[in-house]
Amino acid sequence: MISYLTDAILVLALAATAWRTGVLYRELRLLRSENSEFRRTLEASEASINRAAHAVVMLKSEGVRTIGGLEERIAQARAEGERLDYAIRVADLRFALAEEAEACARRAELAA
Repeated sequence: MISYLTDAILVLALAATAWRTGVLYRELRLLRSENSEFRRTLEASEASINRAAHAVVMLKSEGVRTIGGLEERIAQARAEGERLDYAIRVADLRFALAEEAEACARRAELAA
């Protein structure tokens, strides 16, 4: 009688173990499929990050070239501005001299 009781307990333990083994097998299979999906996602993320890093490098080099071009154009604009300032000063001086000459001529006419 005790032997049957022991056998029944062992059979129940074996059935519970078999059931739990089946559950763990299904969980393991699910984890493996999720792992492969996770791996594909990580590989896609790595490729995206590499493309973004490449774009940043390209933008930086393009920005450096743009800044160099802008600096050159700014220097040209400053030189042109200085040339125009000089031309304006010369024109103002000539205008002032012409006005002075005209005023002298009027004074000479009035004095005569």
